[in-house]
Amino acid sequence: MHGPTAQPGYRQAYPGQYPNAGGEPFAAPVAAETCAFHPGRQTALHCSRCGRPACPECLTPASVGFHCRACVAQGRAEQRPTRTTTGARADQKPLVTYALIAINLLVFLIVAIQARSGVDLSGSAIYRNGTLAPTLVAGGQWWRLVTSGFLHVSVIHVGLNMFSLYVLGVALERLLGHGRFLTVYLLALIGGSAAVMLFADPFGPTVGASGAIFGLMGGLVVVFKRFRFDMRSLIVVLAVNLYLSFQLAGISWQAHVGGLVVGAAATAAMVYPSAATRRRVEIASVAAIVIVVVAVVLLRDANIGDRYCGIAADGYFQACTG
Repeated sequence: MHGPTAQPGYRQAYPGQYPNAGGEPFAAPVAAETCAFHPGRQTALHCSRCGRPACPECLTPASVGFHCRACVAQGRAEQRPTRTTTGARADQKPLVTYALIAINLLVFLIVAIQARSGVDLSGSAIYRNGTLAPTLVAGGQWWRLVTSGFLHVSVIHVGLNMFSLYVLGVALERLLGHGRFLTVYLLALIGGSAAVMLFADPFGPTVGASGAIFGLMGGLVVVFKRFRFDMRSLIVVLAVNLYLSFQLAGISWQAHVGGLVVGAAATAAMVYPSAATRRRVEIASVAAIVIVVVAVVLLRDANIGDRYCGIAADGYFQACTG
């Protein structure tokens, strides 16, 4: 007899193998494995990282082989997110920008409903009590320094400002992160209001988010300068907007310039310091800006209180006390 079966002890040396009809050995059937994540599914596939049996649905292509759900989740948890120079996550969504746009649009809608008009908003109590007029701030209505930044005079006004906020905000927020971006926006807003207090007509009402938006533009200029990006297009846009601010009637150049300066200063404190000193520089800079803004407002309040207290000819403003 020829073949492996002719050798003595074949069955003992190869347990589980028996010659078939053609004289070839065959292996005993092996129990089928089931997916570690779907116990009812049989599979012959395995994770190349941990070796778990897994069905095709539970495997993800990797640089080498396929990884199961558990290994993919573990890899994501261990992976460190990419961060910008300021420490913000590079993959974060600009949620603060979207929230600010939503708030501005909602406020305008409520005001327009109250006034029953999208053009003449004087019939809205929110609009009348929220506009910025230095003589009213001097009378103790400090909230107008902030509320005026969320009011607009028309659909076109709010539309243009919100488009600008989207274009500028998305880019700057992704670099600075949610908290720093919101800080720059609010500081620029009150910086613009302080400039209105200092240089504008005491009885002239001012509304709009453009002061804060110019602050974002100033922040982007600082960022482009810091990282040596090509800033020619940005400078042209900024120059055109500043020119229009001084040339067109009904535009508050004071709010634009004040917001621009404050926004640029606040952003510089966030992108120029080293990681070791950034937090301290940011806190000190924010505190310094707030102190300067408050000092400007107080100084102007005292001046307006001595010279301009009273009711305007149109009866729009309330009497103030100095």
